Amino acid sequence: MKKYYFIGDAHLGSLLFENKEEHDERFIKWLDMACADGDEIFLMGDIFDFWFEFSHSVPTGYEKVLNALKEKCSSGKIIHFFCGNHDQWTYGFLSGLGLIIHPKAEVMMLNGKKTLLAHGHGLGEKRRITLIINAIFESNVCRWLFRHLIPPKAGIAFGLKWSANNRKKHINHDAANKNDDTFIDYYSNNKSEPFQMTWAKEYSRQNPDTDYIILAHLHKEENHLSANGTQIVILDEFYERYGYAVLDENGISLFNF
Repeated sequence: MKKYYFIGDAHLGSLLFENKEEHDERFIKWLDMACADGDEIFLMGDIFDFWFEFSHSVPTGYEKVLNALKEKCSSGKIIHFFCGNHDQWTYGFLSGLGLIIHPKAEVMMLNGKKTLLAHGHGLGEKRRITLIINAIFESNVCRWLFRHLIPPKAGIAFGLKWSANNRKKHINHDAANKNDDTFIDYYSNNKSEPFQMTWAKEYSRQNPDTDYIILAHLHKEENHLSANGTQIVILDEFYERYGYAVLDENGISLFNF
């Protein structure tokens, strides 16, 4: 039996972090631990707060993390990179480090268990503005224009600022609704559960042979057994509670680093 490690939503480089180098070092220490103990590593999206590969440059400030990833891949460790909504714009640099890039959700057999893996953004999404933004971010035309017409320094600064402002909006939205018993979180639109959990339950219903569904994106740990017996796991973030998951012969377990 193999041992698999999962981590998501580290948001390395975020403007909201007081000590980015300390955060990077903690991620690298986790990577060292996971690679020493595990057979394969799954980076489940939004590892970087903003990652966009321009024609002749990539974001700076991630050199230690990138070198660590390259070193692990060069040593033979298998590391998967699932694109998140903050780091979906990779055009060869990350794969050049040795990472296996997964732009979309994928179904894999892990220890003989049928497992659906994805970052989670867009799954079951109902909010019109979010759907429009996702369509813009995923548009090949918009990506080409941003990549070739925007100066890299300005583009990266814009992306990091956009991300920080968006996170502040989420935090303020959650705080404003903390006394509302019907409020779940920003991603649920005051419904009974987050969109992604509703989507995962429906996917399980339509695909009852699925053993595990592993997502990220919500920045909040979820561990739910569906009516069909599918274990639905949503990873916690890795910047305050430092959540991650391990799948081995005993099943899937959630930890904090």
